[in-house]
Amino acid sequence: MLFTAVLLSSSLTFAQTAEKRLIVTISSKELKGGVVSEITWDGGTLVLQGVFANPDGSLSAQYWVTPADNISLKPQQNHTPVSAAYWETKSRTASPTGVGKITTTTDAKLPMYGIANQEQRMQDAADMGGTQKHHVIRLGKLVLHERNGPAPPYDGEVWSWSPSELNRIAYVDKAGDLWVAKADGSDPERLLKGNFTLPAWSDDGRIIAVAEKKNNGTKWEISIVHVPPRFREQ
Repeated sequence: MLFTAVLLSSSLTFAQTAEKRLIVTISSKELKGGVVSEITWDGGTLVLQGVFANPDGSLSAQYWVTPADNISLKPQQNHTPVSAAYWETKSRTASPTGVGKITTTTDAKLPMYGIANQEQRMQDAADMGGTQKHHVIRLGKLVLHERNGPAPPYDGEVWSWSPSELNRIAYVDKAGDLWVAKADGSDPERLLKGNFTLPAWSDDGRIIAVAEKKNNGTKWEISIVHVPPRFREQ
């Protein structure tokens, strides 16, 4: 199940700084132990999706959220056509204007432990979890994100293309900080420090929505960040 967060017009007026405003808090219980997996836009409406695992291992999308100030909430069964198209565009590896393209590289290694012979050290490494993978996501020469683990971030998890007229990208680095750069990877600038994920640039280019996992996943916070005017200019 999806949930929509309708931003009233008053919530779109901010001081001209990169400050964030909390709009929705989602508890782990409400997510059934799952995670927030998508943030999309449909005009002035945020569409939030969470996923959790079923006993058979399959995944379902369903969650309930708590309203915050200036937010009207309602559940829905699926993406709207607009929000589905938004996610497809924001999560592409190529920018909407074709200026930049995101690439992911993965290096794998089998770490060696101890001072025993090579056979024993390889066995020890396998016992400790086996091959370690390091994933690097780049836009041109710019490193957007790095992660250790079995799989790289999925498309759209750590980046969002701006509206094409702005020709920029919002992204989250390995520390969780929110950055903005031009679509070719030039002129990166950090907007906010934090532990962010799922940046989602609004259709008018004025807002970036982000998610933050809090207290080891016991709750998730969805916030909106005002984009300073200099990032909305060519």
